[in-house]
Amino acid sequence: MQIIVYGQLILPALDTVKRAVKAGDGAILATSPPYTRFLDSGVDFTVVSACIPSADAWVKEFIRHGIPCVSADYLVDYVCKPGHPLDRHLLFKTNDLANKSLKKLMQNQQKVAMDKPEPSEDGNDDPEDLSCSVCGRKDRGEVMLICGDEKGAQGCGIGLHIDCCDPPLEDVPDGDWLCPKCDVPKSKTKPSRGTAAS
Repeated sequence: MQIIVYGQLILPALDTVKRAVKAGDGAILATSPPYTRFLDSGVDFTVVSACIPSADAWVKEFIRHGIPCVSADYLVDYVCKPGHPLDRHLLFKTNDLANKSLKKLMQNQQKVAMDKPEPSEDGNDDPEDLSCSVCGRKDRGEVMLICGDEKGAQGCGIGLHIDCCDPPLEDVPDGDWLCPKCDVPKSKTKPSRGTAAS
């Protein structure tokens, strides 16, 4: 999911939208004009501030390029409340464009699930083909972390640049690396009530 943000977001704040987009495996491409270089790059939605009128030049440009305009609540609900009605968060009568974008996102998710690559026979998967799950870029393979172990027994296989980690890493760690979703301690148990911790 690729997003452009246009205007100042107050409720929900930009930080909330960023977290929702990141949780939905998306990326915010830009938060201020000019947006020209992104218009033909597969942008799924433009989050538009409530104070921007429909006659705005950028709004017209987004619509002309087939990019639906939505309020910030649209993305938060889409990611955090699956199945929740989204129509009330659409702006400037871009319902058809939003439905096309949602359909495209769903098809891409299904395709990714169906086309999950199997490890190559020689065990040397090309890290150059992997994109960072945060910024979406495929460059800088020398600082790209791949979630998993050498045997493929652990991890989900996503890529992440060391500077896109939260918090950022200074160097590529030695040995295997697991993303935060996969790096859950096996013995994460709480002491029961009434038992004193030793």
